[in-house]
Amino acid sequence: MTILKEAVSAVLDRRSEYEVAQDYYNGNVEETFASARMRRLLTQGNKQRSRLNFCRTVVDSVNDRLEIGTISGDTKIATAKVQEIWNNNDLGIEAQEIHRMALVNGDAYVVAWPGVDGDVEVALNSPANMTLVYDVENPRKKLYAVKLWLAGENQTRMNIYGTDKVTKWQTNTGTITEGTDWTLLDTVDNPWGEVPVFHFRTHRPFGRPEHLDAYDSQDAINKLFNTHLYTVDYQGAPQRYALAASGVDNMEADDFNEGDTARENIQALRNGPGEVWLMSGVSTMGQFEPADPAAFWTPIKDIARSMASLTGTPLHYFEKTGNIPSGNALRTAEAPLLKKVADREAAFGYGWRDLFRFCLKVEGIKSEVIVYWKPVESLDELERWDVTLKKINAGLSHRQALLEGGYPADEVERIMAERAAEAESGLFYQRAPQTRVNTSADETTPKEVA
Repeated sequence: MTILKEAVSAVLDRRSEYEVAQDYYNGNVEETFASARMRRLLTQGNKQRSRLNFCRTVVDSVNDRLEIGTISGDTKIATAKVQEIWNNNDLGIEAQEIHRMALVNGDAYVVAWPGVDGDVEVALNSPANMTLVYDVENPRKKLYAVKLWLAGENQTRMNIYGTDKVTKWQTNTGTITEGTDWTLLDTVDNPWGEVPVFHFRTHRPFGRPEHLDAYDSQDAINKLFNTHLYTVDYQGAPQRYALAASGVDNMEADDFNEGDTARENIQALRNGPGEVWLMSGVSTMGQFEPADPAAFWTPIKDIARSMASLTGTPLHYFEKTGNIPSGNALRTAEAPLLKKVADREAAFGYGWRDLFRFCLKVEGIKSEVIVYWKPVESLDELERWDVTLKKINAGLSHRQALLEGGYPADEVERIMAERAAEAESGLFYQRAPQTRVNTSADETTPKEVA
């Protein structure tokens, strides 16, 4: 039973951190208050949440640049099978969700296992319900994986994925602790000799939320934004006051309405076109000036700039104004972001490689797997083709240059087949011979150079 306790702890120990990361990304973070009295006064028992959420921008700015161009094997058969698995599991859409979950939480897990029809099924799992346990002496070695989830109001399920088998457990309670008693439901053999769960993470051994450094800044923005919203009511309808004349007591104001008190009569006065205020015993009327919006929005902009610096996110992602840089200025501004994206491509690339190695193993194919990412730089189409042409001129094959340019493997193969057919038919364009001029004293006639 020790393994069951360890498995439960492995999931529960980090669950609260993932929930916080998800709340900040979704903008479901409650406003912070300096005192309980202010909380009661301003919230009146209601949870106050802000949708002026910059944490989402920090994450999405990276995720939007993470786009797989193609994944290929070292043979045509392997590449075709990879493409088939990719299409069957809708990974064109799921890949973005895998990356997003890994960026938000720092970790995401993907399970690969044959379905009822024998085809490999690839499923994304939240780190709030799943984790991998690594060997202490070799942190890269997976010992086993655990999935823990609520299957009903008073029923919890747990799967433990090992290198030799998958065990499935159940308990009739919705509250899980290390001492919970479990009942074994089923045992399934794992003939492939490795844990069929794959870890997508921003760092090792476990990831770090992409927006972790933005938490405090977001708290400050929430505070300023929510407080400003409270003052909007007073800007639209300023709070007014009436001062009674000296020597007049409250009872003399009762002639506003003989059935009401002075306080009730003053509060009954209405703003609006055509409204007439008849007051007796009042010497002065005035209003309290509401707070200046600049007192809130100026600090919000300053904090957003700090968040941009802390997280390596270009400032123009927060300020959608007309002053967006272009050309070299844009590349300079986005350099920290592109470095982050390159780091995430490297980290996630190992996850995709290991995942498809296993999928091919299940299909009986032994092959290496190569992941090609689409270019992340902000280049227009002309610049992109110029980069590709320079790679070819430097000696890179057309096939490799197109793959690195983000073209899918099947499309690259089609292009290469068309090139071969055109060359064979004589329609393919051949590069003209280069010429040079020899200006030596004894030779002045241009010579053709093959």
